[in-house]
Amino acid sequence: MMRGLALLLPAVLLAGCVAVPGAMDEDHLARPQAITGEAFPDLDSGFNEQQSLHFAVRAYGNGKAMQTADLAETAYQRIMVDTGLSSFQPLGGRCKIMIYANADEYRKKTGQPGWSNSVVVSGSIYSYEGGHLDRMLSHELTRLIFYDYMGHTNIDHRWVSEGLAIYEEDKAGQPASGGVASPMPAWPQGWQPLPMDSIIHMVPASDRDRTISAWHLQVESLVRFMIERGGRIGFGQFLGDLRQDAVFDKAVADAFSGTWRDLPDLYSAWVRAQQ
Repeated sequence: MMRGLALLLPAVLLAGCVAVPGAMDEDHLARPQAITGEAFPDLDSGFNEQQSLHFAVRAYGNGKAMQTADLAETAYQRIMVDTGLSSFQPLGGRCKIMIYANADEYRKKTGQPGWSNSVVVSGSIYSYEGGHLDRMLSHELTRLIFYDYMGHTNIDHRWVSEGLAIYEEDKAGQPASGGVASPMPAWPQGWQPLPMDSIIHMVPASDRDRTISAWHLQVESLVRFMIERGGRIGFGQFLGDLRQDAVFDKAVADAFSGTWRDLPDLYSAWVRAQQ
């Protein structure tokens, strides 16, 4: 698969960034440098490349490259279990993962803002060594798999892709058989949910405040509710309907027949479950 990934990902997956008029420079999109073969400069001399079934990882040291490849394969299998999506293989072979030595090398070579810890360009993932790798791989691979499966971009689907990516990020460290996501934090006293229309149409410009943004927290909770209450099989059917350009109401009705009638019914059930 990965049919249109080279065209899709520069627009939708640059660390979740979208250029905003008047924003500070560190919030702007990265500016890829003019180099041959890769979107960003390669690692310095002495790196090692480790290939697994789906990934080709470059890192400093054989152990780090192998460990990252293992993390990526586990995350890949877990995402497949949770979504029921079919297997994919990137165009040209394996998905490339570039792990720089540290945040300084990553930001110097990719031009990413200070808050960013990963970026995806043309189906390749760029990050750096650190304790964030497992969660980052789960998040970025979910986005890659989602958009490859859909075959096209639809901004109305962004809440589904991002909610699923954060949900899988919270399952980092769990086995490939699925595992259990860490508990959602309690909603603050007096919390009022964002309306469904706002969830669909008021997508944040970037992932900068992902851990505290009401939109990001709510879309994860909604997707978690769909998977854990509606079932993985149903969620896979829901994604299949979206792939065929079904409206949300039809996708919910088809996938979760007998549970929720349409998107408003799903949303109402989710709100009640939060109280």
